[in-house]
Amino acid sequence: MEKQVIQGEDIILLVDDKTTLHATTHTLKVDLELKELRTKDTNGKEKSPGDISWSVDGDGLVVIDDEIEDAHSAEDVLGIVLAKKLVDVVIKSPKTGVLKTYTGKAFITSFSLGAPAGDNATYSYSLTGSGNLTPKP
Repeated sequence: MEKQVIQGEDIILLVDDKTTLHATTHTLKVDLELKELRTKDTNGKEKSPGDISWSVDGDGLVVIDDEIEDAHSAEDVLGIVLAKKLVDVVIKSPKTGVLKTYTGKAFITSFSLGAPAGDNATYSYSLTGSGNLTPKP
């Protein structure tokens, strides 16, 4: 197979089966907690795998477009935070062979709106996983 550089727009995030409107970035972070093991029989501190946590950070442009129905607007994202709603998360690529599909459940735990003078309004959000992030073939 020929080497292929994957473009950021080839990987998408779905929240409750919708994209986030005019997304500019998504960052998936997965952390493995390491537990410390130390006994009278060990030589120093040993590590053992513990829980895995995951999160997704995203940014987008604030755009009003009533014709787009399959995407969450910035206001929709804020509404999900205020409703304290657990959402379904899917990270995937529409291109074949680029990436496995990953699914999980998460809460949107932060939302911010940037409105600089003379520039585009933007929004940012963070999702915190609740349970496993599961790969699907």
